[in-house]
This record gives sequence, structure tokens and C-alpha cells, in this order.
Amino acid sequence: MTLPQAAKRLGLHPAKLRRRLKVGVFPVPSFVNKHGLNFFDEDWIRETRAIIEKSFEGEMLKRKENGGLPVRVEQAHIRG
Repeated sequence: MTLPQAAKRLGLHPAKLRRRLKVGVFPVPSFVNKHGLNFFDEDWIRETRAIIEKSFEGEMLKRKENGGLPVRVEQAHIRG
């Protein structure tokens, strides 16, 4: 799938996905063609989704889904 399609699947704006790829937050694309276009497969989507879920942004999404309430202690990821 293309970058805009992958961004939509992840719930990100395409520009945010490009920035995170550029700085190395997300894994390299599954395939880059000779014109420099990035393509992504289902494994890449799964791996990237796991990164997002463990991030601050993922924690905020959990709060939003929970009506703005903090995530229960046993669900929270404890950072050391």
C-alpha cells in the first residue's frame, strides 16, 4: 500500500507519517521503488501500530476512548 493508504490505516496524517519515517521513529518502509516512493505491507502496519500503542500518543488515545479518564493502573505501562 502507498504512504497515504498506510497513514489512513494507522490514523495518522501522511505528513506525520513521513516525519516519523524520516527521523527513524518507525521502521523503514517495506519497499522503496526507483522513484523513491514508499510502499508498506501488513507486517509493517502491525509493527508500526505496536510502536504507536506504546507511545505517549497511544496512551492519549486510550484515555480518549475511555472518556478522558486515566487508564486503570493495571493497564498502564509503567516507565522506569
